[in-house]
Amino acid sequence: MNPAATARGAVEEPPAPHDRLSRSPDPTAAPDPVAEARAKRRRLVGFALVLGALLRLAQYAVNRSLWLDEGLLVSNFLNRSWAGLFEPFHRGQTSPIGFLALEKLAVAALGRSEYALRLVPLLAGLATLVLLPRVARRFVTRAALPLAVALVALAPFLVYYSSEVKQYGFDALSSLLLLALAHDLARRPRDRRLLAAFCAAGVAAVWLSQPTVFVLAGTGTVLGLRALRRGDRRTVAVLAGIAAAWVASFAGAYLAARHQLEDPVYMKAFWRTGFFPLAPRTLQEWTWIPRMLLARPFREPMGIMGLDTSPLSVVTTAAAMGVFACGFAWMRRHRRLRLALLLAPAGFALAASAAHVYPFASEFLSSGRVLVFLLPSLAFVMAEGVASLPRLFPRRAGRAAVAAASALVLLPAAAYAALSVPHLRSEVKPLLDFVNEQRRPGDLMYVYYNGQSVFEYYAPRYGWNRANTVAGACARFAPERYPDDLARLRGRPRVWVLVVESMPVDGFDEKKFILAFLDHVGRRLDDRVAVGAGVYLYDLRVENTRPGTFTYPIPVMHPDPALDCRGAWEPLSQLK
Repeated sequence: MNPAATARGAVEEPPAPHDRLSRSPDPTAAPDPVAEARAKRRRLVGFALVLGALLRLAQYAVNRSLWLDEGLLVSNFLNRSWAGLFEPFHRGQTSPIGFLALEKLAVAALGRSEYALRLVPLLAGLATLVLLPRVARRFVTRAALPLAVALVALAPFLVYYSSEVKQYGFDALSSLLLLALAHDLARRPRDRRLLAAFCAAGVAAVWLSQPTVFVLAGTGTVLGLRALRRGDRRTVAVLAGIAAAWVASFAGAYLAARHQLEDPVYMKAFWRTGFFPLAPRTLQEWTWIPRMLLARPFREPMGIMGLDTSPLSVVTTAAAMGVFACGFAWMRRHRRLRLALLLAPAGFALAASAAHVYPFASEFLSSGRVLVFLLPSLAFVMAEGVASLPRLFPRRAGRAAVAAASALVLLPAAAYAALSVPHLRSEVKPLLDFVNEQRRPGDLMYVYYNGQSVFEYYAPRYGWNRANTVAGACARFAPERYPDDLARLRGRPRVWVLVVESMPVDGFDEKKFILAFLDHVGRRLDDRVAVGAGVYLYDLRVENTRPGTFTYPIPVMHPDPALDCRGAWEPLSQLK
């Protein structure tokens, strides 16, 4: 109050005490650094979760075209009966029966649109975000919590697979749920509700996620050994019973999925570089550990796509490995049980890789998807490593180290979010829309073999069928056969050629070869190119043939059973 405005002799009334029932802060109270830090962490966690949800919804909302991997799997369950899910799958596909059942339920309820097909993965991705902070609080310190949540919420593989007709989103979700239950059981090993929930979650999870078995084996082993060390025979017996239920459920899920494999030899050849060589002989096998075991888990699942070897990718990978080492050392000293629960599944996965029954990543693009189930564990240890840095440096240097390390390990995710969302693979729909606008009676569609599974999904929507479609042959290691295959089109005045996801095979670009041949024997009337795909209209009547013999350099090919015309490239048409 202004003293000049106070009457002479009057007594100024003291301020009223702060109402403790009010939610408004006491203006006279000193700042509480602990409360401020807690509020800051809460804001950071909330921001990461909201951003992660928005990225997933943005990827889903764009309604991109199905691409090769989705088309291959969809062609195996969309037109099958429920019983047909237990029959052998073609095109080198296998998937958990539980996931396929949820997909069929979504299609039965909502129709066959891309939105319906991708709804189940989206819900799994959003459920992961809901569960994430609750699980992270069990395993990491308060200082590490925001980064742990951000690394998982913004991980590019989890963002992408939340909108892909694949089961990998359930891998992370199942891991989080089982890790949370295992942690709580370590504290309350005789809690009947927890034991029942742990048993039920494991029995159900193996039908939705294949690598969940490693999480069950890892966490169950850690809890069992801990009970043995404490002499708690009752808990050991209960855990043994739970494990028996898991084994029975996994056996059923495995046999069902195993029966799906029509060509197991192809699958082993396709993933051959992902198996741990117990007795290395070649240089490639000797370098497997640094390439796959050490570097791979910190590259693709965390945001560095494919074979990127740029200096920045090397720096961010090294930073991720470095902070993981710091987190491992700190947790081994202060949180050994939590560390064991987080990393024991990786040990079982590596043992399975050595036994050639499950790959530990591989050398080809996006093979890190098989390690998505380890992503929460890696992120938690990495976040704890960053939080431990202030203990190694003076105050200001420690804060700077935390900021720099956090920025480096989050940089791949930030770059993916800014540059690649929505992530498009092969946009067939706009091409077929274009063809539909230009289409005339009698037009023929030739479909390059790599796009047949996707085209089969869209063909009924656009009025294409077996009568007006030609399925292209696959001759990956004998490209000289393509002209004979294309000769079936000669004499037609209007032929559309759809090329989807054309990738050089052994350095040879089939798309360029096919288009060069068509340009020689016909006249290109029109074309349209989209992300990952292109469509070309040709007049292939004889009078449009150029003079002379068609020549094109074909290199010496080196056949590879993993890339041969089988499995994913099986020339199979399901058009009616």
